[in-house]
Amino acid sequence: MAEGKPLFSEAEWNAEVPKVSRAMHEHLAGYCVPVSKHLGDHGELWGTGTYLRLMDRTFILTNEHVADIRPQGLLHQFCGADDLHPVLGNHASFGWPLDVAVLPVEKSIWETPGHQAKAITEDLISIAHEPAPTELLTFAGYSGDRSQFIFNTLITPGTSSTAREVPLPVDDRFKARFHMAIEYKPDLATNVIGSHGLPCPPGFSGSAVWNTGFVESRMAGEPWTPDMARVSGIVWGWPSSSGCIVATRSEYVRSFLLSVPKLLVTGDI
Repeated sequence: MAEGKPLFSEAEWNAEVPKVSRAMHEHLAGYCVPVSKHLGDHGELWGTGTYLRLMDRTFILTNEHVADIRPQGLLHQFCGADDLHPVLGNHASFGWPLDVAVLPVEKSIWETPGHQAKAITEDLISIAHEPAPTELLTFAGYSGDRSQFIFNTLITPGTSSTAREVPLPVDDRFKARFHMAIEYKPDLATNVIGSHGLPCPPGFSGSAVWNTGFVESRMAGEPWTPDMARVSGIVWGWPSSSGCIVATRSEYVRSFLLSVPKLLVTGDI
């Protein structure tokens, strides 16, 4: 890139962003999991998670405030499958300011053929949230507004949003050391998948935020593919008047995950 020359013309940027959005939406579908309350003869969408493979075990990486109702009953559903599976066993979590947790997934359930779910590994989590300037970030999750139980089956289309990082709102709950924010303005968003626009965020709690690496790849002169994306944070807050989604930065997600192997050894999860 010549000094002073922009990475993208406006026309090129406007043409490329929808392509990145569609590619990321497809790429993330198998990793993303709806987490629901188990209410006896029906359920209710409660949050979102990401399947995670750690020390030969499978977990759902999500928020503490999603996982902490586990004793009351939680369910998860694989991509490409209708069955709902109970979350069994203990979970591990860390509260504010991280609000992160892992829920166990039964080995026998995970190894059942016929589903399209896939799990991230530790190397897909960025060692720190440090995107290139103007980088595109994507998160995918499940909105309560678009989810319903019909004949004991959860019907919930996944939603993804691709946008840039924005300044954290001034709020006692958020600290720049731990948190970052991604723009989320349903009234101004451009639809590139379907025609329903962006829903209200409740239900997105626990969604992984992915650094697409799109701008970084252009800076390096390399062609971009969605396989370059890395988890850069975990969604946990929505300050409704600020036009953004707040997430815990990936370095603190990784820090929390360092405690999980010890809990596996002791049998606490």
